[in-house]
Amino acid sequence: MYVLDEHLAPVPIGGAGELYLAGTGLARGYVNRPGLTAERFVACPYGTNGGRMYRTGDLVRRLPDGQLHFLGRADHQVKLRGQRIELGEIEAVLTRHPAVAQVALSIHEDRPGSARLIAYLETREAVDPAALRAFAARWLPDYMIPAAFVRLDALPLSPNGKLDRRALPAPAPVERTTGRTPRDEREHVLCEIFAALLGVDEVFIDDNFFDLGGHSLLVTRLISRIRTATGAELTIRTVFEAPTIAELVHHLGAEGTARPALRPVERGPESPLSPAQARLWFHERVSGPSSAYNLPYALRLHGELDVAALESAVADVITRHETLAHGVPGDPRRNPASSSCRQRTTG
Repeated sequence: MYVLDEHLAPVPIGGAGELYLAGTGLARGYVNRPGLTAERFVACPYGTNGGRMYRTGDLVRRLPDGQLHFLGRADHQVKLRGQRIELGEIEAVLTRHPAVAQVALSIHEDRPGSARLIAYLETREAVDPAALRAFAARWLPDYMIPAAFVRLDALPLSPNGKLDRRALPAPAPVERTTGRTPRDEREHVLCEIFAALLGVDEVFIDDNFFDLGGHSLLVTRLISRIRTATGAELTIRTVFEAPTIAELVHHLGAEGTARPALRPVERGPESPLSPAQARLWFHERVSGPSSAYNLPYALRLHGELDVAALESAVADVITRHETLAHGVPGDPRRNPASSSCRQRTTG
């Protein structure tokens, strides 16, 4: 039994890795399944030449006494809005709640581009979804907090007794037949922002942003629009803690105002260097001219090249983008007109 990382290197004692099995009792593969065999039966770098090992897909931790502690499945990792998420990690956190008996996570897409993370729960007693969300926020980053919590009498199982994720039902839409309407201009503005971001016709002040399909990525856009419309500066944590308009409106102005807008200012004869520019300047002062930071590009052209036109075009780009023309005062390379293009012809 080998506990290996993604590069098939052994993980240290106490580290988490994927479990691989090897030895003389290992099967040769799956019958008439060459693709699955190639995925699961891989070359073993630690046995005899030509040996293979089986990738179990189990995430384990090897303890100092040699025992293996099961952590979950490696194939339950998903990518949601650019973030890699291990579903087993979220499930492990939610099962710590005293009211939760079992939990399963799934990705559900109400409409194209609106994928949400849904938690399906077997609970010992009724539990408020807002309380579960607050509980998860104590242990998980914002992007790993489920967008909705669905209570089931029992999780669906396959014939062999394993969780059947494909049989998990779609979350029911939030019923919003009536609700409290905005009471002042600030709440009216927030209702319009919520409705535009969430793609719904109407939002009441007691509607939960996340129950309507909001997620951590939309929170950043929500904060930006509120800043533009009201001048108030909110944090992501505030939106998670006060996800309704009735709650969020009390934080407008309480957490500070937005930073002043950028305005043009008078500049001196020399432009300040950014840290990256200062680093490159120092490198050249110490080492002299070097090609260490040159970025070569190869272009395949057809027909005769007009070198003069290309030089003029490059000079125009350098002139327009001042950063490209920066250099040491007095250095002839500072002048865009000194740029040249070399043509290399191949047979």
